[in-house]
Amino acid sequence: MTDLIHDPFIQSSALPLLLSLLAVGLIHTVRPGGALPAAGIGATYLAVHALVVGVPALPPPSGMGKLFWAAVAGVALGALIDAAGWRGRAGGAAVATWLAASLVWIAWPVLDSAAAAVGLAVLLAAGMGVVFGTGGAPADSPVASAAVPLALGLAVGGTALFGSSASIAQTGLALAAAAGGFLLWNWPVGRHGAGASLRIAAGIAVLLAGMLTFFTGADAAVLLLALPALLAGRLHRHLPFDRTAAGRAAAGAVLTVAAVLPALAAVAAAYALGGGSSPY
Repeated sequence: MTDLIHDPFIQSSALPLLLSLLAVGLIHTVRPGGALPAAGIGATYLAVHALVVGVPALPPPSGMGKLFWAAVAGVALGALIDAAGWRGRAGGAAVATWLAASLVWIAWPVLDSAAAAVGLAVLLAAGMGVVFGTGGAPADSPVASAAVPLALGLAVGGTALFGSSASIAQTGLALAAAAGGFLLWNWPVGRHGAGASLRIAAGIAVLLAGMLTFFTGADAAVLLLALPALLAGRLHRHLPFDRTAAGRAAAGAVLTVAAVLPALAAVAAAYALGGGSSPY
């Protein structure tokens, strides 16, 4: 059993999926409905990060250490906002501030060139899109919002797989699997709303993209191909499905596929640029 838990494939797929199902279910039992159960995604990510990379010291000595503690702060912030029921600009501004500060903190040691500054600007723009641009889906379609961290985690993890970064690959794919656990709780019937915790989960994917951009030799520019996943929520209103349970289930499946396809395009581009092979 111990060998199974430490298998890289299990750590980045089955384990986070199972942990997310348990975490979301536990929070749902304590606090049914609402947006708080999505905090199970971030909690699962932290558990897998601690297993794969370890719990870093404070102050953290490395970029992955900064990522971990930034994620801890983000998950706590998202849970606080959702537990308090904050809505509107205040909650969004708090998440945006967390994400921007975390990106700058992680990237600060390498911000010594114009290329690094441009990379940070692109990541900040993508982060603001995550925070403010994923709310186009109606409240009864959390699948549309949860598809975003799933797609972005898949894109970052898959790209890292061909960019010589095993830790980012495993944690990115684990984030995607954790988002998948939340999706299973909300399909075919939506049970939870989309709030700050879901945006925090997608924000963690942006932080992972920052690690890939600043600290590896991966072709991180291919992640731009995954950005259309942010439009999944806005696509919902244009789908020709009725408001019945069957219609909402069909819409959720279509939206998930629509979000994942750009992520797969990013991974395919990384595969091609990497010569069609992975060191792992």
